[in-house]
Amino acid sequence: MAGHELIERHLRTLAERLPDPVVDELADGLLASYDDQMERLGDPDAAAQAALADFGDADTVTAAFIRASPARHAAITLLVAGPIVGLGWGATLVTANGWTSAIPLPLRLTLGLLLGSVVLMLVTALREQRHYRTVRLAALGGAATVAVVDTLMLGMVVTLVPPPSLLLLVALSGSVARIMLAVRAVPTLITRL
Repeated sequence: MAGHELIERHLRTLAERLPDPVVDELADGLLASYDDQMERLGDPDAAAQAALADFGDADTVTAAFIRASPARHAAITLLVAGPIVGLGWGATLVTANGWTSAIPLPLRLTLGLLLGSVVLMLVTALREQRHYRTVRLAALGGAATVAVVDTLMLGMVVTLVPPPSLLLLVALSGSVARIMLAVRAVPTLITRL
């Protein structure tokens, strides 16, 4: 891989955290930096240390790629949209006495469990700093579950046929918009690294 143990160790650490094509590109840059430092300094150890100092430690490099990842951006978007859509549904249920409606307890529990798992997955995608794959998988799971939750809400409204209201229209529009955001994010999270 590289001509020095420090460089090889650094690239192995990055390979554990980032997708292979990204690591291959980073390796090219790090090796070029090492070669430049070897020409300038002539000492392999000093050249490796100088190249790594210029390049950045594995935590910094990994965090930068994770911050720029489409998975992280999808998680942020869905987390911001969540409370807005939730407020719309909450206001609709309160004003239409939805709490006393015929929504079966198992459906309420299922929705609560799914919402909790969505929040957990999306927060994981935001907080993870060291493993790109974890961020991608957490965001993918969160986006798919968001689509399921909003589809269940739309299905529940269709079966209960509540009285039409502006709040119901807002809640329905919010859920449809959030489904579209989630569905739009899923192909990117599957195909992008």
